[in-house]
Amino acid sequence: MTKSEKIKQSLKQTKEKRKFQTPKVFQLKLQNLSKADLDTLERLFLEAKWFYNYIIADIENRLNSRSEKLKEVEIKTPSGFEKRELKTLGSQIKQGIIERIRNNLNALEKAKEKGLKVGRLSFKSDFSNIPLKQYGITYKIDFKRNKVKIQGIKKKFRVLGLHQIPENSEIANAYLIKKPSGYYLYVVCYIWKEEVLKEIKGKQFSIPVGIDLGIKDQLTLTTGEKIKWYIPETKRLKRLQRILARKKKGSRNYLKVKRLIQKEWEYIRNKRKDIQNKVMSYLKRFPFIAVQKDDIKSWHEGLFGKQIQNTGIGGITARLKSLATLIPVEFVNRYEPTTRTCCRCRYRQKLELCQRIFECRRCGLRIDRDINSAWNILKRGLKQLAQKNEALADRLMSALPVDCGEVKPVEWGITPR
Repeated sequence: MTKSEKIKQSLKQTKEKRKFQTPKVFQLKLQNLSKADLDTLERLFLEAKWFYNYIIADIENRLNSRSEKLKEVEIKTPSGFEKRELKTLGSQIKQGIIERIRNNLNALEKAKEKGLKVGRLSFKSDFSNIPLKQYGITYKIDFKRNKVKIQGIKKKFRVLGLHQIPENSEIANAYLIKKPSGYYLYVVCYIWKEEVLKEIKGKQFSIPVGIDLGIKDQLTLTTGEKIKWYIPETKRLKRLQRILARKKKGSRNYLKVKRLIQKEWEYIRNKRKDIQNKVMSYLKRFPFIAVQKDDIKSWHEGLFGKQIQNTGIGGITARLKSLATLIPVEFVNRYEPTTRTCCRCRYRQKLELCQRIFECRRCGLRIDRDINSAWNILKRGLKQLAQKNEALADRLMSALPVDCGEVKPVEWGITPR
């Protein structure tokens, strides 16, 4: 068997194995960094920026397999073009950057095919994400000493958070991230779905849930619960932005205040992400989730930009898509009239935005409009699930309350099982 055949066979085996695994990212922070360590890491990110911009400048001639062997690149400076040596950047890291450029070009091409207006790849003024595509070559982890070795750097860095990685997980690629608060290593691990589902099923509820996304209350569940949060910009951030406006652009004081602003933004993002993590940990307890695929982007661009920005509700839908690999999650079409339809008798009527209570003119049902919408989303989601897995849909429907109205489609009565 030739080398290429062995590679193809191993890739095929890996694809089959990935069907029974789920990816999870663990965040490790580089600790006890000296001034020399900081300078080395800063140099690594600087060289990655030079290499990326050098390839982007002439993609047709420079985007090839020979580029990973480059030892020096030409960069543009205020005084003209200069050649800079790549001392720290390894060949495998260069391969990862080249692969990222190819992926970006493919994404632009797909967007162009859809009729969207696209431009060219732009130069980066700062590089904050370095791909480490192969465990054991581009980076190595020493679990006994809690240290990490990165290709091109002789010293091993002490890291915090290695205890999070399970023993039987399969370590894949990683990303070296530069943040205002320090340097982090994001390690991608593949965990067996069976083990994750065992942990979830121990805490799982028996009833399915429908979720209605909103502006006033971010999440409304069919259980009657309303989840609401709001993380605005801090007073310190506004004060720093006013100070930055008075500084001379490009000066040392300007850059110093800019770094403080970046650190404050990171603090705000972490608070929003923490809430998302807590919401997702609660939603994982339900055996089935149905949610309407609302156009969050149009909400942000419309009248509710500040509310959407300060809640980060779009991150919930993105997290639910990744959760669908473990728990059945159905996304209902956003054009479904879930708010105007009665969840008991299916009668449709007009409803103004100011009317927060839904009163059905046919059956007399009086219910909160968001809860009514959540029930309609759940019913529609169960019908979509029935087309894929009828047995699971039947089991989930039997767990619903008796007074929730008709759930099964009319066709089920005449179609033989």
